[in-house]
Amino acid sequence: MNPAWRTRYDAAIDAAAKAAQLALRYFDIDVAVEWKLDDSPVSVADREGEQLLRNKLLGAFPNDGFLGEEFGDKPGSSGFRWIVDPIDGTRSFVRGIPVWGTLVGLEHHGEQIAGVVAAPALGHTWRALKGDGA
Repeated sequence: MNPAWRTRYDAAIDAAAKAAQLALRYFDIDVAVEWKLDDSPVSVADREGEQLLRNKLLGAFPNDGFLGEEFGDKPGSSGFRWIVDPIDGTRSFVRGIPVWGTLVGLEHHGEQIAGVVAAPALGHTWRALKGDGA
């Protein structure tokens, strides 16, 4: 197993859990919703969750790229790129429906190598690392 993959995978699991718990604090309360140009909803939980993910992952791996739904793309030089959605299912989230999750994906030289889905309102986390199973 590539140790750089494993280190980042472990960081992804931790960061996804923390961002999901942050979002859960806003779940099923009257959270303000704004509408993006594409008519999709966004809340403070989306923005704070992405900022947490960005800070945790780029804090640990500053040369990695980062693509987030709320704040866009930051190129990197390491060959790794994080792809995140702090709340996948924001429409459900803002309606109090527990079918939403925090997504963290990891690419290495354009190939998807790891992913984490943390669904705290359901009490589940799914994760996978290439060559290590799911």
